[in-house]
Amino acid sequence: MPLLKPAEPHSASASPPAASGAGTAAAGAPREAARPGRQGPAFWPRTLRVAGLAARAALLQVAAFALAFGLVAAARWLLARSGLPVARLPFGRLGPEDAAAMALTLAPPPVLALLVLWRARAREGRGWAGSLALRRPVLRRRALSLLVAWPFLQVAWTAGLLVLLGQSPARAWRLSPAIAGEVLWAWALWLVVLAPLAEELLFRGDLFGRLRGLLPPAATVLASAGVFALCHAERGLTQPLSVLPLGLALGLMRLWTGSLWPCIVLHAVSNGAVVLAMLWASRA
Repeated sequence: MPLLKPAEPHSASASPPAASGAGTAAAGAPREAARPGRQGPAFWPRTLRVAGLAARAALLQVAAFALAFGLVAAARWLLARSGLPVARLPFGRLGPEDAAAMALTLAPPPVLALLVLWRARAREGRGWAGSLALRRPVLRRRALSLLVAWPFLQVAWTAGLLVLLGQSPARAWRLSPAIAGEVLWAWALWLVVLAPLAEELLFRGDLFGRLRGLLPPAATVLASAGVFALCHAERGLTQPLSVLPLGLALGLMRLWTGSLWPCIVLHAVSNGAVVLAMLWASRA
């Protein structure tokens, strides 16, 4: 069985339209010529469509942050006008700026998830869940092996990357003293639950499904992982390099199982392993 064999068959609508004149082709023409990803007249239009899908994913993240920023700003204004005891609210013990920063960390993933779900519902109607691969997974041994082994591989890769960059993992992973108490729990919630759910809906749900209609399996995994990594480049190149292997692993999981649920679980346990490594480094 080839490594990148899809878990589910693809409908005829997922393949690009045949080039004009295909009906007059010889009966012995190779079938591979019509498969996605081959060089031919449709190569550049297909490439532009892939670039457009990548830009769309980035714009959805920007839109989610902008909406979250507006919500946080409106909430701060309402609290200031209402005279409520801020100290009794979540993160009320923090200063106004720190509380707003924490809210801006937690709010964008749920907003992004809602945007992706809303767009899928508007575009696909009753088939929105299937378009995002929210279906029962086909769990084979290789998918289960990846799920068990990847958290350890992710920690090892991140540590090795830090060493290559001349940094000590124990020092780089040490948490700030400000990350304690309810802030620590909120930070862990963001990394282990909110971010994996929203990012998988976007990258392995919406983007992967659209790319699969344009590209063969291996190219789909590579393209979705590349976009996933580039969308983590807001703080330089270290973070994209750190998450690129994770993007590849998540793409394989999506391809092997035909479902988004194992991708969400793999993303969550991978981030959870990094959180545990950082907690260990902070207490060592």
